[in-house]
Amino acid sequence: MLQPKDKAVPPVHLPRIIGSSTIRIKRQTDSMAMKKRSKMVHNTRGFTIVELMVTLLIVGVITAAMYAAFTTQLKSYTAQDQVTEMQQNIRAAMSLMTKEIRMAGFDPNAIGDADITTATATSLIFTMVADDDGIDNDNADGDNDTSTGADETDELKTVAYDLYDAYGDGGTDIGRQVDGVKSAAAENIDRLEFYYTLKNDTKTLTPGNPSDIRSIQLSILARADVSDPNFTHTESFTTVAGTNWSAFNDHFRRRFMTATIQCRNMGL
Repeated sequence: MLQPKDKAVPPVHLPRIIGSSTIRIKRQTDSMAMKKRSKMVHNTRGFTIVELMVTLLIVGVITAAMYAAFTTQLKSYTAQDQVTEMQQNIRAAMSLMTKEIRMAGFDPNAIGDADITTATATSLIFTMVADDDGIDNDNADGDNDTSTGADETDELKTVAYDLYDAYGDGGTDIGRQVDGVKSAAAENIDRLEFYYTLKNDTKTLTPGNPSDIRSIQLSILARADVSDPNFTHTESFTTVAGTNWSAFNDHFRRRFMTATIQCRNMGL
């Protein structure tokens, strides 16, 4: 049985809806973007007073915190710097004085002239044989210049320690005088004390016979070079002799040091 031939289906022409919709959407998007840009360009509204005040407040708080931290660090640095300078100053003075006082009365050939000649609570004068230091200590050549000349056998070197104003600034310094030439051994020293132990173990600030001295307890009180208005000194110090150093009530920091020096050449 013959089947009827299939009829050809005519093509269907669909309208170009997709393309048209895409164009319309794109135009709408471009229009919205232009409106948004236009709105942004014409938006001239600035910060309000409240916003400015809040911003200034925050900046002020941060600045105040930074300044407080800086000030604290600066005060700490200043204090540490003053303490370090005092410690170095007082230790250098103590080291030099200990070394020289220990040699008081040094007389290897027993000529009998080296001795402690003057001893008070605040000053000390002693001699020692120094015939190998390359200095004419006793001015044997008569030129009044101890830096020239030659050593002579058993020539004596005279050393003196006391407090004096070395620079005319109103502050006291430890003076070291060697054969008549005086200079500052340590600067900014408020107090100096010599406390003596004699050959009979008597302790005194004023020995009747300096030749009887066998040891010396040395007390030194150093002061900072500059004052600190943020510091008030109210501390007191007591020496081994029982002397009280107090009532400063100023703005200078201080450091106290004491040492016992054995006069190993005395009484030999």
